[in-house]
Amino acid sequence: MPENHDSISGLLDEQALASLKDGKTGPSFPASNGGLEATFFSKSRTFFRDWLTSKGGCTVDAAPCAIILSRAIKQDVERQSAEYLWHYTPDLDVKVNGRILIASFDLSVAALVPKVHCTSKNEIADTLSKLGFEDSVHCVFLSDSADICLCKSGVYGGVIQEKISLERPIKLNSGSLDKHLWNFHCKYTQTPSGAIKPWKGSPKDRITCDNAEPRISSLLGIHLQGIVGEDNVVIEDHNSHGRIDIKILKHAMCNGLGACVLECKVLRSRYELEKVSKNKTISQASDGVLQAAQYRKNVGGKLAYLCCFDARDEDEDQPHVVALAAQYDVLLRRYYMYSSTKDHRDAEAAATAAGRTLSGAVE
Repeated sequence: MPENHDSISGLLDEQALASLKDGKTGPSFPASNGGLEATFFSKSRTFFRDWLTSKGGCTVDAAPCAIILSRAIKQDVERQSAEYLWHYTPDLDVKVNGRILIASFDLSVAALVPKVHCTSKNEIADTLSKLGFEDSVHCVFLSDSADICLCKSGVYGGVIQEKISLERPIKLNSGSLDKHLWNFHCKYTQTPSGAIKPWKGSPKDRITCDNAEPRISSLLGIHLQGIVGEDNVVIEDHNSHGRIDIKILKHAMCNGLGACVLECKVLRSRYELEKVSKNKTISQASDGVLQAAQYRKNVGGKLAYLCCFDARDEDEDQPHVVALAAQYDVLLRRYYMYSSTKDHRDAEAAATAAGRTLSGAVE
């Protein structure tokens, strides 16, 4: 998906464009393909959470449901002879149990695929393949267990499964946010088997996955939305000085903290066959410090984070970046990404023996 807004507009039909219009500011688009998918996942989770709320929780023996992200909703609806759902709500069983929906990225336009009723995840995968959506981004909702499966690479790609919580969202401070950031790293990016599948290639010559930075930042935003509520976390928020990776609104932060900004960077020792110099990674992280400080000023908050997901060969701090972060009062968090589970086990054992913790760890 192109990042230029005019190019994006050309790919959308009139109904999708109409759904994006705001009386004052006009259409608003996610800044990247990762942002588009993040918005879709967030809206889908909210839709399913509302359905669970209307039922008072999980529904035993309920059939799963799938929502497909359509980048050309009008064409997909016509191709499938689907039925537009105007003013749809998630409390109608006919639109959830066993059904497959096609929707725009923000679910403002949706349609129901006719003559489809699936009773399992496998049946959903088979049906999507038969319908020609095997490569499409989609979500699968398991209403009997309150789980949502985020499928970024279609039927044959990896699946990230999240529990939908009906508990009241909490408010964050720096201590609690640190815990959630560390939990995200442990689940998604710490090892090759993390839910995001952050590495590709053989263990000896591994490099980070394609589009690692936007992929990690968008999923971190989704992770935080599940904690404090979708409406309280903005992914790829535009401002006069650029694009904030993640902004947590002041309503989700403890009193007096204001909005919180998080800038995400992925540090590497190589891109494909090209090596990355130490000076380049220092410059990249230093830019992140300055960006985070500026974004904090823009939103008027007190907390600014730089989250460095570190895929370099050596697990070591960058003294210049540490000093710069202290100078600008930016909370620098470095999360090392081990290229094998053995490396992680060895590092954890060494840290324990030395009486210290892994970089970024929160007990």
